[in-house]
Amino acid sequence: MPGETLVGRLATGIGMGKTFTRLDWARHQFVEKLGIDPYPGTVNVVVDDPESMPVWVRLKRQAGIAVENPGDGPHDCDAKCWPVRIAGAIDGAIVLPLVEDYPPAQVEVIAAVGVREALGIEDGDTVTLTLAG
Repeated sequence: MPGETLVGRLATGIGMGKTFTRLDWARHQFVEKLGIDPYPGTVNVVVDDPESMPVWVRLKRQAGIAVENPGDGPHDCDAKCWPVRIAGAIDGAIVLPLVEDYPPAQVEVIAAVGVREALGIEDGDTVTLTLAG
């Protein structure tokens, strides 16, 4: 799967990523397991490219890199991650929250920098994520 791409449109999320990326336990695991001290928040990409959707479906079935939530409350969840290169320019990681009813075409991405600002992109712009090895 390394080298395969996911193509989608940048979209604004519901704001939960900013809180999640600042949690001590999550941040620690992102640094330790992925080498990323995440910028507050996630970048949301809606996969709308017909060739990318099968790649995304297949990727979600893979084990990925586990991020384990130490809590067990109603809003606590684990996640799995995959390293990616964002727009061929920024190292990041897909973070898939392991929750029921997660939007099937939504991809959340973390990076050490503000991706929107660094790339000068906004909602509706096309974003390519390349799976890293």
